Amino acid sequence: MHRPSTAVYPPGAHLPERVIDDHELVWLLHGQATLVCSSPVALSPGQLLLIPPGLPHAIDWDPRRTARHGYVHFRQSDVGTPLPSDVLVVPLVDPLASLCAYLVRLGSTEPTAAATLDFLVRLMLTAPAVDSVPPPVTAAADHLRRSWSRLPMTRIGVASLAAAAHVSRGYLNRLFRATFDLSAAEALECLRFARAEPLLTRTDLSVEAVAVQCGFADLSHFSHRFTARYGVAPSRYAGQTSVLDHPGVDRLYRLVT
Repeated sequence: MHRPSTAVYPPGAHLPERVIDDHELVWLLHGQATLVCSSPVALSPGQLLLIPPGLPHAIDWDPRRTARHGYVHFRQSDVGTPLPSDVLVVPLVDPLASLCAYLVRLGSTEPTAAATLDFLVRLMLTAPAVDSVPPPVTAAADHLRRSWSRLPMTRIGVASLAAAAHVSRGYLNRLFRATFDLSAAEALECLRFARAEPLLTRTDLSVEAVAVQCGFADLSHFSHRFTARYGVAPSRYAGQTSVLDHPGVDRLYRLVT
């Protein structure tokens, strides 16, 4: 195993086509990138990429922003589990994200480095594949994940979401409809309701407090919109239905949590 490390690239940087003789794990920490090969792969923060040996490929880094990623090269003999011969991309969620960061801190000479890498790879091979969505949608989901990681939820409108994804509001709406069968505004509201549901059924918070925690303007607005969506007032909601029953809402919710 070579020393795990991180690298920073200026906007528009390009890695010319190459073929490596070992495996490489790559995880984006900031910015976007595209793995250019027979089947190009769009990359964004929150993804862990395994590049196999013998694959001709190049990498185009973010044309607009500085990009930063972590990486480590290793051989099959460094890990105890058979590795795939194709490109593999999985969600970079804990404990994978923590293991990647820990591996960089360890370097390649610490006695636990090889065991950490082996454990990381084993987890990666059993993780679900990345849900493929257009890069602007991925950027929007990343923005929501960062912004809504804690309560109360901040108010995010379609305009600010489009700005975070570096696209127009109209284009973002078209992407959301194609990907989730929802407009961006509907999707944002449904995500708020998805957070509200367990607060209403599993805590003793008042309806007004739930409205505040989920970023609604006031109790009246929350009650009106909730009743319109569920057919029952939030004070009488007992989990009869869920916005997550909608496949598009469920898909988006998994991307932002």
